[in-house]
Amino acid sequence: MRPRLLFLTNQLPFPPVSGGVIKSWRLLQHLSAHFDVTLFTLLKNGDADHEAELRSGIALKGYLGVAIERPRSALNFLKSLVLSPTLNCYRNDSALLRDAVTKALPQHDLVLIDHLEMAQYIPPPDGGPLKVVLHQHNAEFIMWQRSLSIARNMAEKLVLKVEAARVKRFEIAACKAADLVFAAPNDQDELVPLGVPKEKFRTTYHLGDDSGLTAPVLDYARTEPALLYVGTLSWPANADGLKWFLYDVFPVLKKKHPHLRLDIVGKGADEELQAAVTASPGATLLGFVEDLEPLYQRSRVFIAPLRFGSGTKVKVVTALYRGLPCATTSIGTEGLDLSDGNEVMLADDAAGTIARIDTLLTDRATWERMRDQSRKKAALDLSWNNMLDTHVQDLNALLAQRP
Repeated sequence: MRPRLLFLTNQLPFPPVSGGVIKSWRLLQHLSAHFDVTLFTLLKNGDADHEAELRSGIALKGYLGVAIERPRSALNFLKSLVLSPTLNCYRNDSALLRDAVTKALPQHDLVLIDHLEMAQYIPPPDGGPLKVVLHQHNAEFIMWQRSLSIARNMAEKLVLKVEAARVKRFEIAACKAADLVFAAPNDQDELVPLGVPKEKFRTTYHLGDDSGLTAPVLDYARTEPALLYVGTLSWPANADGLKWFLYDVFPVLKKKHPHLRLDIVGKGADEELQAAVTASPGATLLGFVEDLEPLYQRSRVFIAPLRFGSGTKVKVVTALYRGLPCATTSIGTEGLDLSDGNEVMLADDAAGTIARIDTLLTDRATWERMRDQSRKKAALDLSWNNMLDTHVQDLNALLAQRP
């Protein structure tokens, strides 16, 4: 009989088209080949439309999807101060799911908590046979702390400071309570000095859609003066970076390259981001796009403008797999061994970003060299199969320790 694993996540891990969803889906697929997996997930932003496709594409022992829509708002922040340890915990708190988890835990050998806010559903350890694994997509408190640097007023700065402190407390407690924590090396470096035992960690990376490695080599001659962005637009770090790019970078590039286009793929754009796109001639919100290959083939530069955040940026890794030269920031390359002018173009200010994108738009030799070097780097150092096989070994070793 195979071990029974409960996979608990904050959104349907399908379709695998962005960041953390790709990681959750690949992890879920791989684990289902080695364990009897039950998936409990919250459903947001049209997730219910994809439930049937997910269940037909993977062998699950059990499944529960619970709809929840609780936006990031001032009112919900105030409610969270009373009702939950963090804002994201409150936004992902469902009484129905909590009851289901409580009933399911005794029937499982292992629970994998996918995303920090889902740790609220797991009671404190009691020394029993159930083993708990926390899958950290980011060091969450770091993202909140870094967002302070771009706060627009004192009220926003105060809220961010309070929430960063709350997330930090909850994150440390969740890591300490887990039997094992999967986290990227840079996130481990942030959490270990705060008292989380180093021996709890196992190294993971948030990789991308590696089917790009087997796709045809991109041809500069077939590209257009077009920039491509792919990401979850409801994620604050993504929305902030895109607004900055639209306000401070794109207008200058557009003046130098009148035919330049920016295609933005992703769901969840707020009103401010929609307005910024509307006010930017040449920029288009495409929403969800099932097949990205035509966009990769015709675009000349992939952009990942990030001013805060933490963890490995899947969108950058996916661009490396496909060989589409990427312009990003130091935040965008965090946790990855990438260098400016080799695998990526790297700059943290508007002027530097403009100069590097301009080079990729006009210099074919540099474009082709970066295409080849980025793909080679991804194939050598960012392999899914080796990492996921190691994770299965880690989980089996943990199960062997049960009383």
